[in-house]
Amino acid sequence: MGDPIARGGQATVHLATHASLGRRAAIKVFHPHVWDDPAFRARFRRECEALVSLEHPNVIPVLDAGESDGTGWIVMHLATGGTLADRVASGPMDPDAAVAVLRQVASALDAAHADGRLHRDVKPANVLLEPDGHAWLADFGVARPVGTTTTVPGQMIGTAAYMAPEVIGGGRPGPAADRYAFACMAFELLTGRRPFADGEVGTVLFAHLDRTPPRAGTINPALTSRASRVLARALAKDPGDRPESATALVGALASALPGPDATLAYGSVPRGRARGARGIVAVAAAAGLLVGGSIAGYALIGGGAGDPPAREAVAPLPAVPTAQGDIRGGEAPAGAVPGTRPTDRVAAVSLEGATAYAVAAGPGRTPSALAAAVASALADRGLLVGTLGLDGDGSALVAREVTDFLLRGDTWAVAQVPGTEASDPDRVLVVRGSGGVPARTVDGLSAARPAQVIAPG
Repeated sequence: MGDPIARGGQATVHLATHASLGRRAAIKVFHPHVWDDPAFRARFRRECEALVSLEHPNVIPVLDAGESDGTGWIVMHLATGGTLADRVASGPMDPDAAVAVLRQVASALDAAHADGRLHRDVKPANVLLEPDGHAWLADFGVARPVGTTTTVPGQMIGTAAYMAPEVIGGGRPGPAADRYAFACMAFELLTGRRPFADGEVGTVLFAHLDRTPPRAGTINPALTSRASRVLARALAKDPGDRPESATALVGALASALPGPDATLAYGSVPRGRARGARGIVAVAAAAGLLVGGSIAGYALIGGGAGDPPAREAVAPLPAVPTAQGDIRGGEAPAGAVPGTRPTDRVAAVSLEGATAYAVAAGPGRTPSALAAAVASALADRGLLVGTLGLDGDGSALVAREVTDFLLRGDTWAVAQVPGTEASDPDRVLVVRGSGGVPARTVDGLSAARPAQVIAPG
């Protein structure tokens, strides 16, 4: 057995030469403290069974397995291209390359589900790569047959950053839980970030349970709105709302991601190539640019041959005010802020431990009325809404569960932030997070920008 080539919490992987086959291989040797756990030894046997029975071109081949010197080991094919986690550590992948890898992993995952097995720890670190781009799904060490129960009541197995809400909530995981983890991985490959920011395990688990993930396009503007919607559906809290297979998810992503004709944007349709609105629709639809009734930001109105269409008038997204200054966020998902209307413009940014929304009131609605509507909608949800005096200046509103006196759960802070100039309208700042984070966020804004935060009226 040669030098270690990888080390994790459960095992160390060494470079080795298989004596009987005379070929290089990777041998995973489990740490003694892990092997001492009877439940883990049972999972180890399931890993071997799963990998041997799943004869699939994208499931890592097992060459041998056994136990010696008080610990277990498993000999696998040696992949020489590193892990997918190594690849995404340098930033988001090219969409074509990401889809190529995801398609292979999806095929392996769907094959496992068809065989009645769950993986239960789908993540980039468990996808091994070859230099030619071939991908292997590995580490079924925590897998178990579909429909069985965990050996320890309340036990959650997996990695917090990729764990499905139903697993966290104590329900029985099914293939949809693996697909949720797969969607988290797809989100990470395309944006360079996990859906929920890293932090304490409890914070991440709570986010999977109750937070809306950020729109992928706000993190990587190169992604289309349609790709963001595909990922949002795949990350649905309800397992029944997710795609029916990992392969279906990849297919939807592949058709939604920018293609070679995606440069046909604002005014780039050549004159004479399309006539009027109908011709422009045909060209843009072929390029995948038809979104929400408009073509790359143009309104669909008629026109003469060669006449440029009129640009659709859309109010810009408001900046999100923070103690460090205004931040330009991305468009928030519909319904992310209770009490808002479709005509309101809502921008979102992810902060440490919270999500901050800046809301600009739509036509016929004042910022004060908007803030009051948000507070009323939170109260309608059964939350207790009260006034919070700020250390800096002004006041805001805080909403929490009626019984959550210690602010241990989900809380909201709502404040109206006046514009800094006459041309800069007031915004409503809504912060959602855990514990006292929202209140501290608004308080920090007040201290940094005195007299800028006031209570909604």
